[in-house]
Amino acid sequence: MTPLFTLDTPQVHLTWSFRADRVPPALPGGHPRPEAGWSVPVEPLDGTAGPDAVAAPPLWEQTDYLVFVQSRCGQPVRLRHRDPVLTAGLHTTPDGRVQHGTINFGSQVGQSRFVVEVGGRPHVAFTVEVIPSKLDYRSDYAALRDEVQALARSLVLAYLRATGRPARPVPDAADDELAWALLLRATLDDLEAALGYLARHPLWGTARQVELARPERIRRPDPAVRRAMQRAPAHRADGGAGVHGGRARWPAARHAYTLDTPEHRWLAARLHGLRRRLVALAEGERRRPGRRASAVHGELVALADRLDRLTRLDVLRAASLEDRPAAPSLRLMAAPGYREAYQACLRLQRGLALHGDVLDVSLKDLHVLYEYWCFLTLVRATADVLGTSLPWADLLAVEADGLRVRLRRGRRQTVVVSGAGGVRGAITYNPRFGGPGYLVPQQPDLMLTLTAPGRSPRRCILDAKYRLDASPAYVARYGLPGPPADALNTLHRYRDAIVDAEGRRTVTQAVALFPYREAVPGTYAAGRHARALAEVGVGAIPLLPGATQHLTAWLAGLLTPGGG
Repeated sequence: MTPLFTLDTPQVHLTWSFRADRVPPALPGGHPRPEAGWSVPVEPLDGTAGPDAVAAPPLWEQTDYLVFVQSRCGQPVRLRHRDPVLTAGLHTTPDGRVQHGTINFGSQVGQSRFVVEVGGRPHVAFTVEVIPSKLDYRSDYAALRDEVQALARSLVLAYLRATGRPARPVPDAADDELAWALLLRATLDDLEAALGYLARHPLWGTARQVELARPERIRRPDPAVRRAMQRAPAHRADGGAGVHGGRARWPAARHAYTLDTPEHRWLAARLHGLRRRLVALAEGERRRPGRRASAVHGELVALADRLDRLTRLDVLRAASLEDRPAAPSLRLMAAPGYREAYQACLRLQRGLALHGDVLDVSLKDLHVLYEYWCFLTLVRATADVLGTSLPWADLLAVEADGLRVRLRRGRRQTVVVSGAGGVRGAITYNPRFGGPGYLVPQQPDLMLTLTAPGRSPRRCILDAKYRLDASPAYVARYGLPGPPADALNTLHRYRDAIVDAEGRRTVTQAVALFPYREAVPGTYAAGRHARALAEVGVGAIPLLPGATQHLTAWLAGLLTPGGG
């Protein structure tokens, strides 16, 4: 074992070691291998001064690290972490003075904080940073997140185009943030036209008002008037007494026309909420660097100003704002002008509220993010090859508070992409095959089912493998780094074990998608992964942001007439 760093205080000694032969080899353009001699920044928790340190050591994912903690003061010691599974491999001696064992971060990346306890009390804390060994921490991870966000935004744009029919053309760059702002502006055109019409032709309501009136002017005395007459003498302007004489005034109810209606209250509340969201989006874009962010910020500010002008219309200014406006009424959903304003508000609200598990993936779930990205990239590439648009209806669920991306790990989800000539590609996320014909249920990550007129359906299994073997022996055998041998063996099992309802084997190809970008063009084509995929139907394809050409070429061979 090679010590990576040590931590020494008068109360405790800690050594963090690794086996040099177990550390993944450095990839081209990747991070350097961990080396001994690092100092770890420490945070004393008992009021004493801690040792000086310069920088946190880089730790690699999916690597075993041996940790040894020893007490110097005779009290029990313990290394704690907020994730108890991470320290489950540590063992403590019977007297509690020594703790040792193995820590493996798996595919979690990012900063991780540990606390050393002495005598049951926190003594010192330190933070390490786990970096991915298969892709560049700063660029590739950011590209994965950005592309997932851009693909999700493309789906929303497609949804708004299909349901909104905006009044002005929208650029084809659906994943451009400026196009997002322009589309919102186009939807605002419909909203402005609808509110302008209803401002000229408002639907009035009636409200009950109570005011003081002379007795002879009260035509229909209600119980309130009768009770007032029984309780006290009349209100006299001259201070005199008497119920009926003089200048008596009694509280009388009458009905008056008003613009403070449920319909106007609903519209006003929605407009104020939309404006607050646009202002928040604009503030976020203002903080981002670059000319594009500046242009988007200007567009969003202009949209917020237009919404602000709409909220100052007389019909909406007369409406009282409520924390929870009532549900939409039939007049709001059916009356001319109101119906169009209601639909435009819903489109804007849903377009600004996009959520779902695929967008909330944590930094520590890098393998889940890669799986999501592979699925969305496969859907987009299939649509591009077939020359059609993204199937937003299969991926978005319309909810009361916005649009939700249906994709969720562990739940089956199918997206159908239809092309010319009756060719269809159905991409299934988390398919599961089980039943009496299976001793063990089979559940690959992705499945592509191809159907075409006059041809039997064909299935292709794809597994997103965020694991990479870059050992010299592996590279010598396959020609480049790739998924481990057990992952390739699983593909053979999928191809032979998965059958259709009639018991026929319909899986024609099984592919592993792995995070790698070839340093020299042509390296992948000359390797065994590509040759085996073409010859026996089992292989692997490298896939990273900006390096999707091999997946596109493979899909083109399958989806074009006579391909595959």
